[in-house]
Formats: sequence, structure tokens, C-alpha cells
Amino acid sequence: MIQLQKTVFAIGMFSMFDAILQDELTCRNGFESAKRILKEKKKLELHDHFDHFISAINVLKHGEGRSYDHLLSKIELLPFRIKLKDENFFDEGDVSEVNTLVEVDDNFVLNCANLIETVSHEIRNE
Repeated sequence: MIQLQKTVFAIGMFSMFDAILQDELTCRNGFESAKRILKEKKKLELHDHFDHFISAINVLKHGEGRSYDHLLSKIELLPFRIKLKDENFFDEGDVSEVNTLVEVDDNFVLNCANLIETVSHEIRNE
């Protein structure tokens, strides 16, 4: 149950952040506008890190698709674990594991919060 709560919390954080970005940047897609600003400021590492987490949140919400394929193509760069197409578990035998394609642990949630704070700071200092 706690792992499921972490998943819902991470999705909620990013959803609220997108809404805030849309309002503050007066746009329809807050994430795309924020990524554009990061590119313009030449914050490419932050841009890519943000993009990976946006994709991870999309995978948590929707499952397999473009975001999942994008993450698979960048798997060696990811600061979190994703299941490969032939994997059923992150840790076989862990009865608390939630059936998601992205492993949402304490580190993932903290990375989400830190990333939102860092991106916010960069956007505000435009």
C-alpha cells in the first residue's frame, strides 16, 4: 500500500507542477515550455533529467507507449529502474511490489521533488 501511495504522490506532484507551469508561463503545455526554456539557457543536462522524469510519470500513468520506448532507449542514463519488456518484477518475491513499469521508491519520490524545485528555480531566473 505504501508503494502505491508513493506512485500516486509522484504522479500528483508532476501533475500539479505542470498546472503551475501552464499558469505561470501562460501556455498549454507547461513541461514543453519549461524544457524549451532550459534548452535556451543551455541547461541541457537538467533538460534531459527533467525529460526522463516526465517520461517516467507518463509511463506510470499510461503504461507502455512512446514514453516507455523513449526510456528504454535511454536506460543506461536513467537514475531509476524500469522493467524491460520481458521482466515481470523488480524484486521477485517482494509481496509489497506494485505492478508498474517504473520502480517508485523513496529515492524516486525525492528525485521528483528535487527536480521540480531545481526546474522551478531555473524557470524563475529566466
